[in-house]
Amino acid sequence: MLDSTPGGPLPSQLLQERYGRGYFHGANSGFAREGYGQVHATWRHWMPFLRAQVGVGARLLDLGCAYGFLVVEALDAGFDVVGVDASRFALGEARTWASPAVGRLVAAHAERLPFADASFDVLTAFDVLEHVPRPELLLAEAARVLRPGGLLIGATPDPLLFDRSEETHVAEHVPSWWVHELERAGFCVSLRFFQAPWNLEIVARRGAPSPPIAYDVLGADDPLLHAAGSPALRLALRSGFGEATALPCTGGGSAADASHTNRSPVRAWSRVVDDGALVYALNAGRTPLALDLAVELAEPVACSLTLDGRVVARTSGAETALAARTLLPAGGHQLRFAIPCGWARLLALRVTAAAAAHDELCATLPFDMYERYALAAAAVARVVPADAPILDVGGTMGGGAGHLAWTGDFLPDRDVHVVDARAIDLPRHAVLDPRAPLPFADGAFPVVLALDVLEHVPSEARAAWLAELWRVAGRFLLVGNPFATPGVAEADRYLFELIRTRYGYEHGFLAEHLRHGHPDLEATRAFFVARGASVATLPSGHLPSWILLQTVNAWLSHPEQDQTYVLANQSANRAIGLASTVEPAYRHLLVVDRSGADHAAELEALVVRRTPDLEAVGAAIAALAPAEERR
Repeated sequence: MLDSTPGGPLPSQLLQERYGRGYFHGANSGFAREGYGQVHATWRHWMPFLRAQVGVGARLLDLGCAYGFLVVEALDAGFDVVGVDASRFALGEARTWASPAVGRLVAAHAERLPFADASFDVLTAFDVLEHVPRPELLLAEAARVLRPGGLLIGATPDPLLFDRSEETHVAEHVPSWWVHELERAGFCVSLRFFQAPWNLEIVARRGAPSPPIAYDVLGADDPLLHAAGSPALRLALRSGFGEATALPCTGGGSAADASHTNRSPVRAWSRVVDDGALVYALNAGRTPLALDLAVELAEPVACSLTLDGRVVARTSGAETALAARTLLPAGGHQLRFAIPCGWARLLALRVTAAAAAHDELCATLPFDMYERYALAAAAVARVVPADAPILDVGGTMGGGAGHLAWTGDFLPDRDVHVVDARAIDLPRHAVLDPRAPLPFADGAFPVVLALDVLEHVPSEARAAWLAELWRVAGRFLLVGNPFATPGVAEADRYLFELIRTRYGYEHGFLAEHLRHGHPDLEATRAFFVARGASVATLPSGHLPSWILLQTVNAWLSHPEQDQTYVLANQSANRAIGLASTVEPAYRHLLVVDRSGADHAAELEALVVRRTPDLEAVGAAIAALAPAEERR
């Protein structure tokens, strides 16, 4: 009989087909063709760490045990072990490959375990989390069967860096998602990246602080990483680092370092750091963090440090230290070392974090992104009830330079979810195939945003796309984008040619604007009016100002501009704010209410009757010119 519990495990028949002999011999997996029995991982290096945490004889449950190899290793280490797997084929192979495990293996779903509450001290979940359609159910079961203080350890690929496609990986999630869901389930979490930059390893303790894990050590903090100031900040070496090497102490703070790492105060430490080495920086909260970063190198060397593709600090080659102040949005991010000579020796990376204001982070966004979201947030504040959840369709902020903020920074008191074709490391962000229907029920979200998306939809598909937004929106729908109003196509064409001339490439988004053609404003309004909705139209982005600011933006927005670009954005956004809601406009925001209620009077106050103060903007940007010239 098939298991058809809504939201539960996959039906048994499907599981047996998916995880049969073919799976374990590489037909629909990354396993070697000679079979899992011949080529498989080992987890023996975890056993001393686990014994130190929970003691010999502790009860251990291995989820996704397959042939039972980890079960045998845990038995050898002195644990009382049980293994669970949904594949009957895999469990049958234990007789051949792991005979000591026979009698200790159980056929069961990881999302519905046949064990009593608080019956295990350790639960292992290596290379199984990504195979479970709803892994949050697995995490809830793990919390149930673990005793207070029990450990959950496991590994799963980060889809942002994973280098192959696995058809059985039905739930690959970014690291911030796993941390968020584990903390929701009552765990404290430590993480590292082991053997591959995409291989996320997790150690989580139920209801108590988790033990530390480092790049190449279990049970200890990394001696070179120092995070302070906010529990939301997590740092982990990701790739491009050598083994930690003890050096004779030369003074200057090693005792404090030793206290932090439980190491001797008479030793200092270094690692070789390669050009392109990555450090994972996680902001596990919803509030932006202000970071003070300090890097100490053993010898003078030219080096720069980028955060999500933007340079935040550099040395000329005569210094052994670099420092920076920057903002870290919610979610996971990459700090990257760029070392032209190829490598250096790192002594320490110190990061101190403090809470920052959402509006401080928002002001660093490119002005065009800022004004579209600031206007939408202002409209939501005026007409949408405070408890209404919001879905932002196509809401990734940033591209090759990483996510610079997220919709929740403009709506910090709202329950916000984002879907986009682009992936970012944020818990409330889901990757959506733009050709597929929205994966939500009718009226699932009281409010749906779709800003600067419609112009990327081919003209023949726009009516169907709007109908899908209409289906999911419970009441309000905010659609904002450049329409085919006078001057807009010419402005996009000008900017496209400017970028091609300055940087030698064709801007993909602008190319789609021009290829698809801009949507018709009145036809879009009529689509909603014909369905009984009210539609209020707000101008966004005074067109002459938009052209001027995009010209400056195109000049400054290159990867090596340090903080010049951020400062220019702040200057423009603080000088203009919402003072760009005036015709002629680059884009228009449609505020649609399915109930038909008229919100024109409430929203009218958001429309200004004068052009922006470009003199203030020009003066602010001119002050940045010397910094650009020194670059």
